[in-house]
Amino acid sequence: MLTSIEDPIIEVCKFRLNGSKTAIKELIKEFLGNKDHVAGLSVYDSKKPIEGLAAFGFEGAEKIKSLYTEVATSELSTDTEFEDGDILFIKARDNLPTTGGSTPFGQLRLSFHKAALEKGLTESDPSYNFLWVTDFPLFTANDGTEIGQEGQSGFSSTHHPFTAPKTAEDVDMLLVDPLKVMADHYDLVLNGVELGGGSRRIHNAEMQKFIMEKILKVKYRIQTILHTYLFYRLSQREWKASRISSAPFTPGVLHMLDLPSGSIGSLR
Repeated sequence: MLTSIEDPIIEVCKFRLNGSKTAIKELIKEFLGNKDHVAGLSVYDSKKPIEGLAAFGFEGAEKIKSLYTEVATSELSTDTEFEDGDILFIKARDNLPTTGGSTPFGQLRLSFHKAALEKGLTESDPSYNFLWVTDFPLFTANDGTEIGQEGQSGFSSTHHPFTAPKTAEDVDMLLVDPLKVMADHYDLVLNGVELGGGSRRIHNAEMQKFIMEKILKVKYRIQTILHTYLFYRLSQREWKASRISSAPFTPGVLHMLDLPSGSIGSLR
């Protein structure tokens, strides 16, 4: 059995290193000796029973091999099928769809790649790989570590409380299961680093009021603070109009530049 978690997410990654078997074995031994790097590890070997993947059981090994065969044939993938010596990491975690950010397995993958680079067992990728991240949940369950919007619903807006639901179906889902609602929110990523992000704002006053009062259950005092933050750049005339008509319809991207001055810019 791979895990005792009832409804797990199974994460897998594969490394193909360049170097002697001795050097690779030393790296694996050193890496797994760190208590922070806890995961299943196997080395693919076509001469061994179940190709060296016996730790995952026959069915698990077949599913993993099938997965990489399918990925290798995808036009969008640069991955390949298994070859002798490939290192396979696998880890299970709780299926928590409203959590985000880095996972322990993601940190492990980056740490192993860095360790292999330092020992000259792999090369860094000089290419630029851009990616749009979409389909964020509109709301995230509170975990006690972040203040959020201080509402009484038990969850907060993932991006900000002015972000619009993505589709008409998501608007309907607000009344059924708010945590399943997708947001019209997006991030631009380059080589795993977020360059910027943005969203389409709610531009209907009744919808904004409904989100604040009925879904997030935010107190009026906090609503006032949030609206002040949103409209602080508007003129007095626009500010008065905005309090009636809700936020302007302004999809855009806030891009972040790592400059000595620490300045950032906005592109709309």
